Amino acid sequence: MVTARNTLLVFLLGSFGLIGRAQSVEQWTAWGDAAFARGEHYGASRFYAGALELDPGRMSLQWKQAEACRLSNQYPQAADLYERVYRKDAGRTHREALRWLGEMQLCDGRYDDARATWNKVLQKEKDKTSVVSRRAVNAIAGCQRAGEAKSTEFVVAHLPGPVNTYDSEFGARMGPDSLLWFTSLRGELNDDGEVQDTSNYHIGIYNSRPVPGGWGQPMAEAAQPDAMGHSIANLMWAPDGERMYFTMIDADGTKHIATRTPNSPAQVLTGMEAHPDATQPWVAMMDGEPMLLFAAQGGEGGMDIWYADLNGAAVSNIHNAGQLVNSPGNEVSPSYDRSTGALWFSSDFHPGLGGYDIFRINWRNAVNGPENMISLNSSANDLYPVHDALTGSGWFTSNRKGSFAAKGATCCNDIYRIEGIPQGPSKDTSIVTDADSVPRISSDPSASLMRLRAEFPLKLYFHNDEPEPRTRLTSTRQTYGTTYDAYKNLFPTYRNENGDPMAINAFFREEADPGRAKLDALVEALIPALESGERITLDVRGHASPLALNDYNRNLSLRRIETLRNHLRNAENGKLRSFMDSTAANGGILRLRVLPFGEERSATGVSDDLKDLRRSVYSAEAARERRIEVERIHLEEAGIPLGYTMTYSIGTVRQGVPQDFMIPLTNTGSIPLEIIRGRSSCDCVQVQRVPGAIMPGGTGPILLHYSGRTRPGPMERSIQLEVKDASSPFELTIHGDVIE
Repeated sequence: MVTARNTLLVFLLGSFGLIGRAQSVEQWTAWGDAAFARGEHYGASRFYAGALELDPGRMSLQWKQAEACRLSNQYPQAADLYERVYRKDAGRTHREALRWLGEMQLCDGRYDDARATWNKVLQKEKDKTSVVSRRAVNAIAGCQRAGEAKSTEFVVAHLPGPVNTYDSEFGARMGPDSLLWFTSLRGELNDDGEVQDTSNYHIGIYNSRPVPGGWGQPMAEAAQPDAMGHSIANLMWAPDGERMYFTMIDADGTKHIATRTPNSPAQVLTGMEAHPDATQPWVAMMDGEPMLLFAAQGGEGGMDIWYADLNGAAVSNIHNAGQLVNSPGNEVSPSYDRSTGALWFSSDFHPGLGGYDIFRINWRNAVNGPENMISLNSSANDLYPVHDALTGSGWFTSNRKGSFAAKGATCCNDIYRIEGIPQGPSKDTSIVTDADSVPRISSDPSASLMRLRAEFPLKLYFHNDEPEPRTRLTSTRQTYGTTYDAYKNLFPTYRNENGDPMAINAFFREEADPGRAKLDALVEALIPALESGERITLDVRGHASPLALNDYNRNLSLRRIETLRNHLRNAENGKLRSFMDSTAANGGILRLRVLPFGEERSATGVSDDLKDLRRSVYSAEAARERRIEVERIHLEEAGIPLGYTMTYSIGTVRQGVPQDFMIPLTNTGSIPLEIIRGRSSCDCVQVQRVPGAIMPGGTGPILLHYSGRTRPGPMERSIQLEVKDASSPFELTIHGDVIE
């Protein structure tokens, strides 16, 4: 569920009519507060309405009523109340009033009003990288999309009764038995259609059989004895039809993902301890293996999409679906269409038409953000998307106007059917990645890392003067993922500022977005390599556009490199942290070697005119200069055997940019060897330090300094090492490739 009581359940209080009008404002308010605390937001709104009839101008009551209406999907009423509060308060006491006004105007389909409100939110928000600013940019984009013509890819049909009722029905999907399985919130009603006792309002699984002209009477799923006393929702059949997976809800509201076979009792999945609120399971075959998708907190924002290996009643290797999917808001109700490799889900933060919108993203090679399925979405909440491209059919859930509703046009959820054009299966039906993963790691933990190294440099891009603008700080707490999300949210501005937006479109599509995706692939490849004990160094170099003095640009480059360091430390719930701190028990180490520089490295022709921001900030040429590059991945070798002839490659280096190299030398002989000094054939590569005596079987490092004073092209230099009691010097040949 998506917090069942908040977005799917409307409590209709049968006792409301028995309460007289003689009650005080305080009593009405107390009843409303109690109902709100229990999650009975519709009931709370009715109690607060009673208080407002007696004291209509009290702002604290208007705020409470606005919140209760928002959380029970009474969009027009909530918008009206938030607007009243904001006019009185101007954000002094209730800082969220303007933001929620914009959200409710969106959900009510008042896009012109919503656009004006969100522009005001964006104008007032000082931090343009904040969650509120990013949401404002997305909401404005959503208002724009609402005016676009909807595609004819899908036809949407509202399922009739008896499947849909005046209660809430959601989460439809077909089972292996050709039945339609779904969840419903139902209770005992009086003659007025009101729930007589909210404690008897229950959630359960139902199925319905197709019959001529419609659907048969839904039947409740019979739970096994040990599941009695629990509510169950979100039933999902495994592809082989052998197991059901579902959300099991304790009496206190605690949720678990559980499973059972048709003939066995329910059992909670093991391996999910880090996600106690996990819900909305979806089981799919990916890369030939069963995988579990689910929604839970603890990632990029509120609720996130996660995935894990699945083995019957146990899961392992849980991963977050990554920042191309997840946002600072809520992403919920995942499903997977194996025939196309598309992940479907709903989000309340990505640019949408209002409330939750349905999105899809191709998981095989995702480099861009998710696609808004405009032809399916409304201004209300659209959730639980399911689509099978082979047949063109699917399902989703919505509380849009036109759904069956006893109280309020958007109070309750119904099931809707998708009909589209059937498609044949793609040539490759195996999923290999999501935004935070790479193809499954081979038996060699470093293999994926080596494949990535061949594709470097990895270029990561930034908005102008970000992060920490207008400062000379050399550090920041922001992660690269956070800065890039904020940068990408400014894409509409970049398009508007370019007379011909094709160049900036191509920049984001072909350079910026692939760089962000490759960083996720790097993280995923680093983990197994480090866990196998590798000692890895990443060479990182800073670039900047020429809008500031060089010393300012150097500090800016350091801040940008720090966002990468922070990103790596926080990735995958901190899996890399011990390696970066050199505290991993297995000796694995991850280092960043920082090589920043400023404007003197900028491409010629990039404008530095502060009065011409269209060219100096928003052009593709300027955007291309604002980056850092992970130029090289070094895997520390076990040691070069110490002998009369040795070779070592320092890889790619830059002309004019100094760099140090630590080269391990291993004594494979039976007696100690003492290196006294080293001499170079060129002052461009100098011996800074020798290890002295190295015992048999031991390793000692020699420190080389590359000065940068070389011409571009292949480089070969000779180092003569004087070894005590040796008949002649040991020769170490250094190879490299110098670039401008």
